[in-house]
Amino acid sequence: MRIPFLAAGLVMMLAAPMAGSASAEPYQDYLARLRTICSVECLQPKQFQRTARKRDAESQGEMAIIMDVADVQRVGDRFELYNLDTQASPLEEVEILGSAGIDTSSRSGIGALPRGRQTTRHPNVIVVEIDRETLFDLLNIVAPSGQISGDRNRETGIVVEGERDQEFIEPNLSELRSFFRNRRIVARGSPRLEVATVGARRDFRRKQVTLELRDARNLAMLPRFDDNGEPILAE
Repeated sequence: MRIPFLAAGLVMMLAAPMAGSASAEPYQDYLARLRTICSVECLQPKQFQRTARKRDAESQGEMAIIMDVADVQRVGDRFELYNLDTQASPLEEVEILGSAGIDTSSRSGIGALPRGRQTTRHPNVIVVEIDRETLFDLLNIVAPSGQISGDRNRETGIVVEGERDQEFIEPNLSELRSFFRNRRIVARGSPRLEVATVGARRDFRRKQVTLELRDARNLAMLPRFDDNGEPILAE
């Protein structure tokens, strides 16, 4: 099993004896899981996009990414982590439309369009897609008890396979944003390409890349670092 230099260096740095834990799971289990995730090459976002776009259409192999989470959204019954803030207007778009006399104020959104308009399928956006069952398993691994309280006012839930006596209480989206945003993650899954629309034109060359996460153990949150560059493991 070959671990790429970037991930191997991270694992070696975190393997030093330290107090605390990088997550709710035992520390050695966390390190083992990190090694497994990065047994395929953990790529930076731009390299991840280029590699995914060049892959043969019939390729079934998994890929892994290391990225900073800038935003979290719910789309249908899935939750999505983004490398870019999809609620922010691209600076280039603002500049061009503003010079044309179009209202670009943050109050109404560009050209009076709602601020919540869908921008998630822009070619520059990388999405890590998590279904509800996987999210449930993931929070059991990485979220310390009580950190994600869930929406207790909801009457409905789902039961996860193997946990028939445990009801899924769906986390509040604001809690998930607070938990994931501005955190660096490594994730492994199956890439999916979608043709994105830029302006009024469909971009068939720079397709948007989504990484489908279907195994909770294939996502790990990396620790924050202090001013001295040391990982903060007791969180």
